[in-house]
Amino acid sequence: MSIYEPGTLKEIQSWVSSRIESQDLFRICGNCSRNLTPVSGNSDTIPSDILSLKNLNKTRFFDPDDMVVGVEAGMSIRTLQKMLGERNMLLPVNPWYSDSCVGSVAACNDFGPNRMFMGGLRDYIIGIEYINGKGEIVTAGGKVVKNVSGYDLTRMMLGSQGGLGVITALNFKVLPHPVDPHGMFGIFQNEEWLVQVKELLKRRLPLDWIQAASTHDSSWSLGLGYSGNLSKRNRIESEISDVFGESMGILADGKSFSEQKFTPGEQRFEGFLKEARAAAGLKENCFHVFATLPTEEIMSFPFETFRKEKFKMVVHPAGGDIHFMHKSTQGKEQLKHLEKIKTFLSHPDSKLRWVSSGREGTFQALGKFGVANGYKLSKRLKQHLDPSNVFFSPYYDLDFDL
Repeated sequence: MSIYEPGTLKEIQSWVSSRIESQDLFRICGNCSRNLTPVSGNSDTIPSDILSLKNLNKTRFFDPDDMVVGVEAGMSIRTLQKMLGERNMLLPVNPWYSDSCVGSVAACNDFGPNRMFMGGLRDYIIGIEYINGKGEIVTAGGKVVKNVSGYDLTRMMLGSQGGLGVITALNFKVLPHPVDPHGMFGIFQNEEWLVQVKELLKRRLPLDWIQAASTHDSSWSLGLGYSGNLSKRNRIESEISDVFGESMGILADGKSFSEQKFTPGEQRFEGFLKEARAAAGLKENCFHVFATLPTEEIMSFPFETFRKEKFKMVVHPAGGDIHFMHKSTQGKEQLKHLEKIKTFLSHPDSKLRWVSSGREGTFQALGKFGVANGYKLSKRLKQHLDPSNVFFSPYYDLDFDL
């Protein structure tokens, strides 16, 4: 395996152009701690050349007055949030790992507990730069929110998993940091919290996030995040207490809730999965899939079945998504876990994605749940944007006629 780590855009363009000319398949990566196993059924088909973007990590521009920023794709989310934090701002996205780079978060479309309440990554990207399958540097969008016209190429690249081109830079609109963020937390011995969360959502409270996690003793910890001045927080806390009674306690961001140290307080902007997996004592090649479901399906999902079988789950019920984790590292057992999950996904919009697995955890094994909405269009875009078919992504090798 050879890894190329260029430091400038022109160096990357030259390297990509040489691969296009010779039609040598390659993968793209950044300074990302993701434990994804990118196999497509046969490990021999994985290209040996990897283009690393970790040296492409500079700030292109930062205008605090207009609340916009442009950075190169190799910059880590942690670095970006630190820079914004110095001006009391943030990018309200939910990377899975703090060392993930900006480009990988966009290419994989990582999201978490903020999405329903504060918006997802697609709501904050205003411009993009990437290298297409002809070796050309393409720019779309702009540096200000209103400077957007023509085809929406920024969202086309979101979730493309490196199969449509090399993302080299991204422009974002950002937000002020939430005012005095707090959370209310509680422990539940069964899934009763689902009914109460459903009632809470009906009240349309201005929450920042909701997260539930199964604990080491097979119970649940539930966190509800909110922010604002004292009067606003008192009103929210009163509404939550009206639904949950005295089962929820209050903590300010930065304080540790003993049963959920990975609760996404401020940490939700810098990565929350590493702590979740560490708390469950899981290895890198453990079974871990990410499911996206409509909120109504989350509310009726049989969590008890999986909890009794020693699955660890992190649930964002408004959104909604579930991280299914199990200590199993054996391929056949992992595939059985996957099939079990698939039997309970009834909605046509439900999707699955590998986070980590053994070698048997292929994209093909996900079946129809691994195929994103608009898959046919994505395949046509792939043929148009990458005529030499050099950008490797197992997602585009799926053989489904949908």
